[in-house]
Amino acid sequence: MRQKRDNKKKIILHIMRNCADNDGIPSLSYFIPLYLENYPDYKNYILLTKNFTKPSLSDFSYKTPEIIQGKNIVAIFKTLRKIKPDVIVFHHHFCNPLAHFLLLCSKFLGIKTISQPDINEYGIPRFHRSISLTLKDFLRWILILLHLSLVNKIVVFTKHGIDALSQIKKIPKSKYSIIPWGTKFQIGTEKKENYILTVSKWWEDRKNLHTILRVFSEVIKQKPCKLFIVGKFLKGRYRTQAKEGWQSGEEYEKKIMGLIKDLNLDKYVRFTGVKMGKDLQELYRKAKIYYMPSKGETFGGVFVEAMASGTPVVAMKNSAVQYVVKDGVTGFLRNTEEGQKAAILELLNNEHLYKKMQKSCLEEAKKYKWKEIAKKWKVLIDEVLYEK
Repeated sequence: MRQKRDNKKKIILHIMRNCADNDGIPSLSYFIPLYLENYPDYKNYILLTKNFTKPSLSDFSYKTPEIIQGKNIVAIFKTLRKIKPDVIVFHHHFCNPLAHFLLLCSKFLGIKTISQPDINEYGIPRFHRSISLTLKDFLRWILILLHLSLVNKIVVFTKHGIDALSQIKKIPKSKYSIIPWGTKFQIGTEKKENYILTVSKWWEDRKNLHTILRVFSEVIKQKPCKLFIVGKFLKGRYRTQAKEGWQSGEEYEKKIMGLIKDLNLDKYVRFTGVKMGKDLQELYRKAKIYYMPSKGETFGGVFVEAMASGTPVVAMKNSAVQYVVKDGVTGFLRNTEEGQKAAILELLNNEHLYKKMQKSCLEEAKKYKWKEIAKKWKVLIDEVLYEK
């Protein structure tokens, strides 16, 4: 039974680590309160639990929500008391003890909660050679169980999210909603140029840049073209999915540069660095193919950006990718290097198929416009607000 609505604005508090990276590129989470702020019955606040980096939004004309820096638990609790939110939305804070503290506070204060976790392949905890890793795995498992028990609603980007979480705890349909990320790219394309595009933050094997280079080296033997690599190699050490466990951004960059030299690709590969806004969109629109055989994605916003630009995709069939890229419609999903090579050559050689896929990409991208995504969030928040 729904409660009677009133004319007072409902306060929505969005909790996230940051709303932009060090280059000012807005996080996808930031666009949710950004577009929800344009609904007259909502007042949105963003509470950051890490350092604040100002998002670069030079091409954005809407009003923006107020951003609050939560330096510690005391400051965060004071924020809760001050703004008195009707709903708290947690972005990515799935295994963070801070999120669980706030979930408990919300239960005590009668505040409704929504969680939008960035879901990995969680599964049940495993025993590792490292005792600390084993303990960390079990702690994460406990925190996820607790989070699922406390939150009112879970938002996942694709069915993959529910499948991953269900390895730990079966989630009833009434408990979750599937709402994908959106894109602020204008849907459209330009005259194609003879290059393949890939875009990411490069720092580990998961994005498979080494695979991209190997496959590309075979493609150009039959169909010469260029490879544009957008992004930069991150610095510092990171835990990877590879057997070596730990790897630094510098080590990975050295590995990639060595591979380019070994494959004699210097004349064919161009590193563009970080690109944003219209510059990035232009690269997508002029690219012949978007190629990203990632080993796993929780969503894959780059695939949506490619489709919005009329650029067919070649990727691997796994994780959330299989729900974003429609195999044979908006691109090809192939799990072997030989299959990816064949898919790329098919797109480069078959003009009729290419035009058909290009049209499908532009049509499919319409449902990922942020205004459409914001409508889904509006429906969800109203359900949480007005249902007992």
